[in-house]
Amino acid sequence: MKTVSFSIANYCVPCNSHCRHCLLSSCGKATGVDYETGISFANRVLSELAEQRPDLSTNYYIGYCMDTPKLLDYIRYCKEHGYASAKFLQMNGFAFRSESELDHLMESIKDEGVEIVDLTMYGTKEYHDKFAGRKGDYEFVLSMIRSAEKAGLQTLLTFPLMRENLDQIVSLQSVPEVDNADRRLFFMPHSKGRGRTLQDNLITRQDLNHLPESIKNTFDKAKFKTEAQWLEEGAIVEPEQRYLTLVLTPNNIEHYSQMKATDIVDELEARDISFLSQLPSVTELAKMYGRKDNQEVYRFRDLLFRWRQEYIEEKGGITCNMLEETQEFSIHL
Repeated sequence: MKTVSFSIANYCVPCNSHCRHCLLSSCGKATGVDYETGISFANRVLSELAEQRPDLSTNYYIGYCMDTPKLLDYIRYCKEHGYASAKFLQMNGFAFRSESELDHLMESIKDEGVEIVDLTMYGTKEYHDKFAGRKGDYEFVLSMIRSAEKAGLQTLLTFPLMRENLDQIVSLQSVPEVDNADRRLFFMPHSKGRGRTLQDNLITRQDLNHLPESIKNTFDKAKFKTEAQWLEEGAIVEPEQRYLTLVLTPNNIEHYSQMKATDIVDELEARDISFLSQLPSVTELAKMYGRKDNQEVYRFRDLLFRWRQEYIEEKGGITCNMLEETQEFSIHL
């Protein structure tokens, strides 16, 4: 398996939402290092990799949320390095603001070069607020959409599809702010972080077929199949690419600050190789845990994650499980 990407993540900004499926397992507080320390570390490591490992794509990003006094500085940093957040900003989880404060925020990020604001909606008002973990979040998202449009920003709205919210997602499309959005995308939450808690809420092929064409057509059919289809169509293949992410924390920053960039990549690769060496091949996992009659829809990455977790839970004793750790982790595609 070839490592093709290395990212550094610094979750130095707490999120004001507490989404019950948070894919990053956000806990309402920052778990990273301070902003300036993270930038300094990333500059050093990614500059070294640009010279010594030009075969790797690299990135640095902050979170859990973009609601930081350093936001405009971060946008400029992303612009300087050609990162996506220079033009595209995910803005869920911001602290509540008045209309005038929101207008000023949107105008400020527009002036810095941001073009697209991305916001996620989970369902109608009561459900959305419950899912986001704070009352008033639904109305606040609508206010953000209106302020973004006033500032001349494009709005991208995304909607997670789950068995319990399908009817709500359909009805949301008639809400004026939603209907006027520049673009809408519909997705199924993946299994990272607390996304595992939604395993019993996956939609089926039948659920998907009953949705309006305007929703169904946003799915890449090559990426989303039922488990039965993945097994029947012979699409089970061994991953060929590894995407590594180093998540900075107060517990690991000193360790990695003393290492060369290439040694950091080597260490994470070694941990991932150790993890994979304790697991059967993908084809073996499919034979052991594949459900040939299952009509629930998966990306293959999430299906593989489920099979691996079933094996780990059954056998026990698996170490270096990078897919489960909140620090360094690896994605295989």
